[in-house]
Amino acid sequence: MKKTVAALVISLIITIIPALVCADQQQVADAADTTQVADDSQVVVILNPTPEQVLSADRQILAPDDSNEPENGDALSLGSEDTEDPAYSIDDKEMTFDMPVPLNERVEAYIHYFTNRIKERFSTWLTRSEMYLPMMKKTFKEKGLPEDLTYLALIESGFSTRAVSTANAVGQWQFIKGTGKRYGLRIDRWIDERRDPEKATAAAADYLTDLYGMFNDWHLAAAGYNAGEGKIIRAINKYDTNDFWQLSQPNYKYLRRETKEYVPKLIAATRIAKEPAKYGFDEIESPPSLVYETVTVNGMKDLREIALVAECSVEDLKLLNPELKTSFTPPNYPDYQLNVPVGKKAVIEGRMPYLNTIQEKVALREVGPEKRYTKKQRRGTSGRKTISYYVVRKGDTIHEIANRYNVPTSRLVKWNKLRGKQLKAGKKLKIYVERKSNKKYS
Repeated sequence: MKKTVAALVISLIITIIPALVCADQQQVADAADTTQVADDSQVVVILNPTPEQVLSADRQILAPDDSNEPENGDALSLGSEDTEDPAYSIDDKEMTFDMPVPLNERVEAYIHYFTNRIKERFSTWLTRSEMYLPMMKKTFKEKGLPEDLTYLALIESGFSTRAVSTANAVGQWQFIKGTGKRYGLRIDRWIDERRDPEKATAAAADYLTDLYGMFNDWHLAAAGYNAGEGKIIRAINKYDTNDFWQLSQPNYKYLRRETKEYVPKLIAATRIAKEPAKYGFDEIESPPSLVYETVTVNGMKDLREIALVAECSVEDLKLLNPELKTSFTPPNYPDYQLNVPVGKKAVIEGRMPYLNTIQEKVALREVGPEKRYTKKQRRGTSGRKTISYYVVRKGDTIHEIANRYNVPTSRLVKWNKLRGKQLKAGKKLKIYVERKSNKKYS
């Protein structure tokens, strides 16, 4: 670019993808303070860019010459003659899909985002997906859904069974509790089937089938999965159109930006996942095979006893059964199917009649009642922080606990109105810790 350029566009990616890390005004100031520009340059800071603006800014930075630079700091118009760049031209040949996946500016912006800005993270998601896609595609096909719709789990959770959102949506398919229970998933003190890949996939397929039945359109069905069917129905009635791309235009304000971007993001992820090498993901590692056998369990059993019989670890059993919230199989669950390592089925079944059946009240003495938080407690009460609790053990000191949670000792004392340095065993301490992210997966 010429040194006499009239403007420098600094694109601060703050909310391009809902539920990712956000920045604040101080970060903007810090960025401006550390960016070197000519004295006569004008700095334009885009605080909340759309994907199109991000791609537009990147094209300016990566342009091979200065012929494409806008004058007077004007933002580039994505798709105009001034912004054509072979580096971003996507060949649409030889791609086959079983649902509509149009290639437009908004989809292209997300393809750029996934393949450039978060390429390493997206590569991790693609690697993890190989463990679950065969099962998911088989389930969707059996239920008459497009197999490509399984990539919805890619943008929802990165295929992580441990994913949790700030809205308490859980698992690979990010069900909230109400919707999960509506589609037959058991969620209680002992088990959360939103984390079970097979059960949650079947529930997601049923939900998407119902959504398609309402809208007769896969784009609207996907948007409904994100926003809820009621929101989409009201948007259709408000604007008198059932075209997702029309409903998601900037001048149609009813749908949240997250929902408007949801379908372009899904399409972009699907295109990349179908042909990863084409988009630069040619070194995807092969994950370990997710293979197991199942054992029927009646009554509440201790995983530690089962692990002892099977000569495996409790962690192995929990890895194969991510829906289990404790070290016990769930009570009141006839013929519960426990996943066990390959080769261990026969020995476990042979010893099953001799394993202790645990009473629920006995197990509760060990694990305690499930914590329930108010809405205020879930959000936290200290800005970008959330509340944790610690029960003092014999021998604990204030300084040791503060170090463990990486908080100042003086703050720990103030939060809990402590007097002196002696702590009584059993006392519950309240600790404010930094909120790490919107979704807990990588």
